[in-house]
Amino acid sequence: MNVSVVDLSENQKKLQVEIPAEKVQQEVEEKYRETARKARIKGFRPGKVPRGILKSYYGKTIEQEVSSGFIQETFPQALREKDLKPLVEADISESHFEDNGSFTYTAIIDVCPPFELEGYRGLEVVRPKDEFREEQVDLELQHIREQQAVLRAPESDRPARQGDVVMVDFTPFVDGAEIPKGAMKDYMVEIGRETIHPEFDKNLTGHSAGDVLSFEADYPDDAPNKDIAGKKVRFEVTVRDVKEKILPELNDEFAQAVESRFDTLDALKQTIREQLQRRQKEKMEADMREQVTNRLLEKVKIELTPKVIEREVDRLIAGLRRQFEGQGLKIDTSRFNSPGIRAEYRPQAEKNVLQQLIFEKIADLEKIELTEDETEQVFRDIARFARTDVATVKEEYGDSALVEQARENKIQEKVLDFLKEEAHYTEASEQEESSPSGA
Repeated sequence: MNVSVVDLSENQKKLQVEIPAEKVQQEVEEKYRETARKARIKGFRPGKVPRGILKSYYGKTIEQEVSSGFIQETFPQALREKDLKPLVEADISESHFEDNGSFTYTAIIDVCPPFELEGYRGLEVVRPKDEFREEQVDLELQHIREQQAVLRAPESDRPARQGDVVMVDFTPFVDGAEIPKGAMKDYMVEIGRETIHPEFDKNLTGHSAGDVLSFEADYPDDAPNKDIAGKKVRFEVTVRDVKEKILPELNDEFAQAVESRFDTLDALKQTIREQLQRRQKEKMEADMREQVTNRLLEKVKIELTPKVIEREVDRLIAGLRRQFEGQGLKIDTSRFNSPGIRAEYRPQAEKNVLQQLIFEKIADLEKIELTEDETEQVFRDIARFARTDVATVKEEYGDSALVEQARENKIQEKVLDFLKEEAHYTEASEQEESSPSGA
């Protein structure tokens, strides 16, 4: 085949491929012979249908099959021959059979423009403070106690007080008109949580089941609900029931009730402590990764075509859709593809693509590759995810985009580790001390 490239811009190329007439005609002839053996046309015996008749019936289909086959077969070869690496799936803009019998097609390729990258060693990174505090263990224990709490009727016939859970019916009004969809039935309010409004909890205190009350509450201008932002809301409330919330005692029996593997409260505390410390470490690592990426993005300017960014937006939105569907949430996921949501995702999409390109360049410059063991780990990870064995993954998915993407992700992790090792760190406390404000 004959391959040529026309530069449309630094980030877009036109790839032109010509398949010689001899090869094209061989493939066309083979398709016609195959079709003739299978064709069933009234008035002709199988295998005896004249070429003109076959062409009138199947000519277009045969041309489509031949052209599609040639494109699938030769396109990867043409990319390798011209050392082109598409950032997204290419568009075949033209394809046709020439008068001389050859077949030609043209593809528009979106590529990464050439760019220089310097100073990626020794990036300035602020090491975040370790914000873990022992009090967090107590707070987490309290949260677990809240989850294990039971509701019961007060022992004495008393009105609602701080900490009680009150079931109410209520209707909110603004300027004398009921707020659309604002009325609630059998709504549970824990006095002190202030989930609706501080005035709501304050006015429930001291009331008993059967009481009917009315009160007003002022909402700030930045209230999330636009129907009530900056307005005075009047609530009409009926108290249905009052329950006392009983928290379990913090002892060994409590720990065993949380999970049978905990024999003592101290064992539960230690597990909570380790989980919180691990989360804090992961948070700090994520912060430093973000800093490394941002420092790199500040050092280089890469112009990408809109198509490249939009494809990454597609990927991000598809991930969001899968997340909702995986949780079994009934929502019209097509709304995720609205212009507004796409605009929100576009900055992150551009950042993702730029990071990938920069990391690929660093991997190339530093000769960062996967070892045999790391490659095997990629196959093991995919096998575990697909619930199959490694041999099956290698045989059925060895050359797939799934495996290639997993390899690239693994290499990016190694690049990030390299950059973190080479970075110059400043402790957060040092930066604060050198700040004029001390903040």
